[in-house]
Amino acid sequence: MNAKPGELVLLPGSTDASLSAIAPAHHLGSLISFGCNDPLCTHEIHVHTGAEIIITTAKTCPNVDCRRHGQPLGERKDYEGHLFTRRRGILPIRISTKYCRGCNTTFRPNYSVEKAQAPDASRKYFKGLPSVLEVTEHTYVETDLVVLFRAQMAFAHASAEVVARVYNLGLSSDITDDPSAHRLTGDIVWHSFQIYALLQFSIRHSEILEVPHNCHQDRRFEAAMERRNSRMAGTGQALWAHACNECEHIICPPDNDPNGRLRACVMDGVTVGHARCNISQCKERLASPRDRFCPMHSHLGSQCAIEGCEQSSTQGFRTCADASHREYELERRQQGQAIFRNPRIHHSEQNKAANKKAPKIKSALTRRWTHNEQLMVTCCGIILSRATFHESEGSRNALQFVLETFPDHFPRARPSFLFYDNNCHLLQHIRASGVKGLEHVGMPVDVFHASTKHSDSDTFCAENCNPALFPELYNDLLQWIFNSSAAEQVNVWFGKFLAVVREMTEVHYHFFLDEMISIYNSYREEVLAKRGLSPRLIPVEELKLPL
Repeated sequence: MNAKPGELVLLPGSTDASLSAIAPAHHLGSLISFGCNDPLCTHEIHVHTGAEIIITTAKTCPNVDCRRHGQPLGERKDYEGHLFTRRRGILPIRISTKYCRGCNTTFRPNYSVEKAQAPDASRKYFKGLPSVLEVTEHTYVETDLVVLFRAQMAFAHASAEVVARVYNLGLSSDITDDPSAHRLTGDIVWHSFQIYALLQFSIRHSEILEVPHNCHQDRRFEAAMERRNSRMAGTGQALWAHACNECEHIICPPDNDPNGRLRACVMDGVTVGHARCNISQCKERLASPRDRFCPMHSHLGSQCAIEGCEQSSTQGFRTCADASHREYELERRQQGQAIFRNPRIHHSEQNKAANKKAPKIKSALTRRWTHNEQLMVTCCGIILSRATFHESEGSRNALQFVLETFPDHFPRARPSFLFYDNNCHLLQHIRASGVKGLEHVGMPVDVFHASTKHSDSDTFCAENCNPALFPELYNDLLQWIFNSSAAEQVNVWFGKFLAVVREMTEVHYHFFLDEMISIYNSYREEVLAKRGLSPRLIPVEELKLPL
């Protein structure tokens, strides 16, 4: 029986005696059939209470180029596995696949594979979001459970390993007596997180997710994640065109007049970063986040780590035989030990005085990290975009980020006001570089930093970036209309991912943070809707109109 998408159908009396071999004590003989939540999905799941059968519903070959197109599929194969669920613990399951000899395609519950033995074989996922996700050949995870994983990662700032521990200790009700059997692992959590996010992205863009079939699971989704990362930069977030009654104010009848609407954003940086090459200005990707140099500069790993020294390092050390270089390395090693932190043992007043007089030494003894993450946030708390600043939060990088977030082909996407704690230097850089297109954007310093960071003697800032100079920013009661501290508040949440992403590869780092922002934005949009602030997306056609 074919169920409608999302429909739950109970078929009394249906049994499968062979299921007793999997879970004889838990097979109750009731068959449940339900489909995917997406109307385009082409598969369904047959569920036995306590023991489930997961099978593709493709009954005939859908490949129009196949000589058996439209003919029934044969060669059904069954094998055992287990399913991690949100409410029922870990269940034994049977996975069934079908095969078409005409095009040599295997149909699995989530995807199909043509000529699976070929080195370049690929998995083509079915349209829509299934109710269960295949993580490995014998391991499936309920989509509802992945939603819980995502919430724990986003709002508890939990790593995949921590999420797995919480499930095993608090949510799992494994029907076996063996405590080591079928435990949820961090890898299963992370891979299910990846698959869910990539499928959601494919649905949003009306695309088919396709990944390599014959490769290690850790690398299977690497290329797909990298493609997604590049498309998320700048204008890629789903709520990039967000507007609501808190971040947008109407000051006169619209009549498609952009001057009748006031929109404001806040830009700020937060200290979160990934490992990078120790060579300044180098943006080549590391082969491993534990490396100090990228593959292009890997030969420097055998050279003395002190900047300016080209001698070879000696065995067991990262510096050469020079006494001062060796002493510096040993001192740095000692700083990482707990005994170094005891002032009674290590730090005498004489040592402190000597350290103050010693010249500053630059080295590549340890890994180097990107400088910060830059966020563009609406005054209602929606994160529009994110960028990684490698060297510094300088005006040049800040301007490039602004132009990538609000590109020229979307002139009406640019806000009326852009708050930034260093707007005085940014505005000077814009005028000096002759960049066009930002003439209609007011650039005040946010209210907090205007009174704490910028002195009255800074004439340029006082004459151009003082928020009090813009009467549109406050009402008749001299109350600020926009929340210029929105980015600072978001930074508190975002900054807690520092420890979570520290050991991630660059691709995983960007993929994870972009997905965390997507989850946060969805939550924030619900909050705005409950407050009656009418969150909405500005039509792209409107954003393309000239000012």
